[in-house]
Amino acid sequence: MAIICLLGQSELCKADSPTAFPILTNAEQVHRLTREEAAGERWAKIRGVVTCPLPQYQAVVIQDSTRGIYVSHLDSSLGAPPAMGDLMEIEGVTDPGQFAPHIRARSMKRLGAGELPQPVHPSWDQLINGSLDTQYVEIEGIVTSTRTNQVTLLTHGGRIRATLGETNMAGLTQYEDSLVHVRGCLFATWDAVTHQVKVGEIRFLSPSLTVREPAPQDVFATGLKRVSDLLLFDPQASALRRVKVRGQIVYEREGEYYLMDGPNGLRFLPKEASNLRTGDQVEVVGFPSLIGPSPVLREAAARRTGAAALPPPRRISAGELFEPRYDATRVQVQAVVLSLNADQETLEMQAGLRRFLARLKASRSPLQQTPIGSQLELTGVCAGRGGSPTAGGQVDSLELLLDSPGDVRVLARPPWWTLRRLLVLVAALAGVLVGALVWIRLLRHQVQERATQLQNEIRERERAEHQRTLAQERARIARDLHDDLGSSLTEIGMLATPGPGSRMPSEEASERLGVIAGKSHSMVHALDEIVWAIDPQRDTLGSAIKYLASYVEEFVSGSNVPCRVQIPNSFPEQVVSGEVRHQLFLAVKETLNNVVRHAGATEITFRVQVSEDRIQISISDNGVGFAPLDSIEGNGLSNLRTRLTSLGGQCEIQSSPRAGTTVLLALALPIPARVVDSTG
Repeated sequence: MAIICLLGQSELCKADSPTAFPILTNAEQVHRLTREEAAGERWAKIRGVVTCPLPQYQAVVIQDSTRGIYVSHLDSSLGAPPAMGDLMEIEGVTDPGQFAPHIRARSMKRLGAGELPQPVHPSWDQLINGSLDTQYVEIEGIVTSTRTNQVTLLTHGGRIRATLGETNMAGLTQYEDSLVHVRGCLFATWDAVTHQVKVGEIRFLSPSLTVREPAPQDVFATGLKRVSDLLLFDPQASALRRVKVRGQIVYEREGEYYLMDGPNGLRFLPKEASNLRTGDQVEVVGFPSLIGPSPVLREAAARRTGAAALPPPRRISAGELFEPRYDATRVQVQAVVLSLNADQETLEMQAGLRRFLARLKASRSPLQQTPIGSQLELTGVCAGRGGSPTAGGQVDSLELLLDSPGDVRVLARPPWWTLRRLLVLVAALAGVLVGALVWIRLLRHQVQERATQLQNEIRERERAEHQRTLAQERARIARDLHDDLGSSLTEIGMLATPGPGSRMPSEEASERLGVIAGKSHSMVHALDEIVWAIDPQRDTLGSAIKYLASYVEEFVSGSNVPCRVQIPNSFPEQVVSGEVRHQLFLAVKETLNNVVRHAGATEITFRVQVSEDRIQISISDNGVGFAPLDSIEGNGLSNLRTRLTSLGGQCEIQSSPRAGTTVLLALALPIPARVVDSTG
């Protein structure tokens, strides 16, 4: 496979001089360029040691203090090809390449012999993600297999296939099972179409291979350990150091074996296919991995030492089933059937709040049909995924591997109330519910139709009532205008007109003008009262009381009688209609008329008191007074009671001869919107 696709000779004509960008002076700066930036042919001047000469490609890899970088287009015009370890100074322009940025050389200068850099020891992620492309690295691993110029290495992170290119590596088979160090220039292996890294494959150019530990003559000569000892302190423990365990195979699935050593279990993956069976007692040698719920021996070699009956299962509770310590061991647990798959080889079970699968070997006879909801006792080998004894916690998911249908025992059948019967009942109830909903919908439709009719009737009645109220208000306004303004205007007209053929003396004219002015003033007040009664912006209790108070002060001021007005500072939010305000005003006006005309008082008091459910207006004087029972029909007292009764209130008169009079006008809150029976 070609390492990089070189550009044609026509590309050499580009960027003969430095660009406007700063000159790149180390390999890391070039390597960090994006493909778009590298395509801009930015000028680079790098000094480093040759870690991989590639004369067949007219290229080299040089490495400075930051990292390695690929340099192409080293044709003969630039000088002799560099050799391994030469200290070189390269000038050229950047190129995006097909995988990582590199430099197209414009000039090169040999500065002398250099010293190879210390190799990078990559992590597993760095090894497989391609980020160390063209780096000088060294990796450690066990050679598990060889093929021409390829070796498969078992490293600390996992298995990886390395191609050892551009060198004679004949006889690689001698390194099998050896612990080796491979050092050289690392190249990522990538797909030429997608430019994506091929995970698990790398290339070494100019490689060297050093044996750290030769392959053992007899792998089974390794010291024996118990499975429980694998988690104990061992200063020589390593993922690349073989361990030997002894135990009994309790299950096999697709080349993965489950082994028990006393109460502890592990899994092992043989390097080669074997004919081991469940029940065999074996010795197993392999490389340990402790990242799963139970230890795993990779690249294992196993030999049979005998056979025996399977160990008895350990009875555990549903809560213990998902603990990592039971992984790869035989257990017995009770659970409830949730489902049985079509091939009758897998049961979905529930133990406590968690679910797991109970799986029978495909070669065995199928499980008997088991009703959903049955309580079963299962005997099998735990195979968990996720979780580990080092991390603590429980496994993420679990399968219980059954060896035969005999490992399933029915403890209890499901109750009569099965899911199917419940669904039938639910369906029947749903049908009844649907019927009820249909009936309710029809009934609701009828109710809505009737409600619509009633709303129309109510609106029609309200409209008629509004028209009637409006007509009454108009009639009242017309009556007030006729009574108050009409008579006054007639009187003014008569006063302003002298007799036919006569001339009015000046004294009489002055007297008549005074009367006309008084009448006009009275008409203005009457008109103001009418406007106030019909103004909707005055439809509040506070506005009504304040207007009455101002009227009282103005009315009494013309009689030269002192008047005290006492009203609250605030009033409840209460709407008072124009009709009610008018009747209340007439009651106050009529009371004041009686006081001024008949009481002979020297002081009048107007007081308003408001409580949560009542408003009371009192008008009192210190006049001559009277006996209410004797004068009940006189002075408009009966008319006052009629007005208050029409407002839903009460009128109380307190008086006695020579002791003054008090008229109490009381209304309940809230005040009604209209007058029940008005008397003008």
